[in-house]
Amino acid sequence: MSAEEKQHDRMASRLAIIISRLLMGDRLSVTGLSQEFRISERTLRRDFRERLSCLELTYRQGCWSLAHQYEGLRTNRDILHFARVTRTEQLFPAMDNRLISVLTDSSVEPPFVVWQSPPERKPGPFGSFWRITQAILERTLLDLTAEGQQYRWFAPYRLIYFQNGWYLVGEYARQLQVFLLESITDVCLTPRQFLRRKHIDALTADPHFIHSLPHFQYIRTVLAETEN
Repeated sequence: MSAEEKQHDRMASRLAIIISRLLMGDRLSVTGLSQEFRISERTLRRDFRERLSCLELTYRQGCWSLAHQYEGLRTNRDILHFARVTRTEQLFPAMDNRLISVLTDSSVEPPFVVWQSPPERKPGPFGSFWRITQAILERTLLDLTAEGQQYRWFAPYRLIYFQNGWYLVGEYARQLQVFLLESITDVCLTPRQFLRRKHIDALTADPHFIHSLPHFQYIRTVLAETEN
């Protein structure tokens, strides 16, 4: 193989690695890549501006990444985030690219089965579940009825699935509130927004708090009676 052919092979290999990382959602630094591939930053800048011009790329804070038009494309980073949110990452020795490749390969028989107990009452495709989800994402106050009582200007923080049930954790009248989703009716979005409080956000990720969700209302009632 001639020196020119070897150079072309190295370039093809380098570009393939760069493209695969971009598709995984990585933000790539020219400086870091220069050290990794042992080539000049000038060559890498030419890679991004000329050889990879077929891709819609953005350059921000010294790093290259895929442009926003690729947001519908799910990358390994997105899958890892999903695993963290759903707590499935704790089921495996390591949630890495090799495991993701096995889990997402539809051409082979799945080597794993992960069984989750379904909720006693599954939320419907329409209704309160998605209205609450929208309010959480947009930080919008809700008017809702829970357990027969009306709550105006309710601030929703998170929907948490635990022990066969969905729970809404939020704030009402500056106090923490927890409701079983199936007890909530008449959910309406209001035009008002709210500021999330960091200590409540932290609480919703606390395992001890999550384990207390089924007993939250009972504990609150007992504490109120004790104070009186």
